[in-house]
Amino acid sequence: MKINETRKRSLLKAVSFRLIEIALDTLILSIFVSPQIAITLAVLLEGLCLALHYGFERVFNKIQWGRDIVKESENEG
Repeated sequence: MKINETRKRSLLKAVSFRLIEIALDTLILSIFVSPQIAITLAVLLEGLCLALHYGFERVFNKIQWGRDIVKESENEG
């Protein structure tokens, strides 16, 4: 049995994580620079990270090493 994540799942994971990071980055950066600059920097940096994260997820999805797949017995249920 081979299990792979769909592209939609990888994209949703990457986007949702990056949205959380944009909010946190904006809060932290706004301590040092104006809120407008903080938002711009956060969106640019996290946009780049989103693309890298998505690509990493897709490449890593092809690697089966470290995955344990347990078949359910037909008697359970």
